[in-house]
Amino acid sequence: MVEKEEAGGGISEEEAAQYDRQIRLWGLEAQKRLRASRVLLVGMKGLGAEIAKNLILAGVKGLTMLDHEQVSPEDPGAQFLIRTGSVGRNRAEASLERAQNLNPMVDVKVDTENIEKKPESFFTQFDAKVVFCSIKEALEVDWSSDRAKAALKRTTPDYFLLQVLLKFRTDKGRDPSSDTFGEDSELLLQIRNDVLDSLGVNPDLLPEDFVRYCFSEMAPVCAVVGGILAQEIVKALSQRDPPHNNFFFFDGMKGNGIVECLGPK
Repeated sequence: MVEKEEAGGGISEEEAAQYDRQIRLWGLEAQKRLRASRVLLVGMKGLGAEIAKNLILAGVKGLTMLDHEQVSPEDPGAQFLIRTGSVGRNRAEASLERAQNLNPMVDVKVDTENIEKKPESFFTQFDAKVVFCSIKEALEVDWSSDRAKAALKRTTPDYFLLQVLLKFRTDKGRDPSSDTFGEDSELLLQIRNDVLDSLGVNPDLLPEDFVRYCFSEMAPVCAVVGGILAQEIVKALSQRDPPHNNFFFFDGMKGNGIVECLGPK
């Protein structure tokens, strides 16, 4: 390769051609920072696949896809990196070929070990870590305070829907399943009533038909949320533009998203 700039982090002519539109958008220095960054992505379901796609196309130096779970029959519906017939394979391994083909200039790797078994030293090799973890504490808001009550009318119902889903996962140790649609639908409605009552919020804020959208990943929703999240990662790595403050909620049925500033009060 012929260097476009001399040592000190220059990019090759091939990279300059590949990332020309991005360089015009956020500048050469930002692209060079991306080129030098290694990212760990934990979880390769539908949302993880969208994040991986966007980071690989953006031109990070390396991406490690970590997932110890196997491909389920539902995964290919929203996870476009997995080929048909991959049920039973490791999710990360099943995603590698298509992920690498997106951009041969990015070093794409897989890790099939459970993240909980990783030592702290493992994470030091990465410039950014994308981990899907519990956000229960971050979402705890005291709605009895005057400040919170004033903000309640402006708070998206999606926040409360997320609380219901988190409670379901805590109680059942899994997400709602189409195999037990009837049972899980009734439980979701009961949890809705209990959770919103405990928060001092009218349960009618979440219409009963919300349960229909809780049983699988939706590819278009993964695409939008994955794009936003990847954008935030690019912001951090390229050191351009402030991040969203601090939650992004997307309603796949209405097709709109909103940024909410929520947290412990």
